[in-house]
Amino acid sequence: MTGDQGDGVSSSESPVQSVASAITSAIGGPEQARSFADGAKHMLAEAQAGQWAVDEETGTHLRNAIANAKRQFEGLELRVSYLQRAPNLGDDAYARRVAEHLREAMDSDERSLVPVFRALMQGLDNLLTALDVAMRNYDAADTAAREQLRQFRD
Repeated sequence: MTGDQGDGVSSSESPVQSVASAITSAIGGPEQARSFADGAKHMLAEAQAGQWAVDEETGTHLRNAIANAKRQFEGLELRVSYLQRAPNLGDDAYARRVAEHLREAMDSDERSLVPVFRALMQGLDNLLTALDVAMRNYDAADTAAREQLRQFRD
């Protein structure tokens, strides 16, 4: 039997394949995830420095879309955490080596699936925070402009 089981996972895929497929289809690969995370961090820094602002309506729409994407990825978080452990393949030396090799394939360097997923999640968090700051920046700039205009009126 194939198809969606209600959790976004096709029953014809193993859990590792389904997590890997979901992440890579969403972000393209390790380079894109790192680029996304770096871009989100840069946007946050710009917003915190007052160099970026967005009105509340636009910011709210963007924030809702990003929060929705984050919620969808949070559904994979438990499965990704399982990938940090070696699977139980047996007690002999070969089985232990294979299990450790599988674990390392998922979580051994920044191009592995687990760190790529973590970078994606951090990027989404940074974007949400950046939007919050940018909306406050817009409100502050709007208030300052109103105050300046009030001086001319008085």
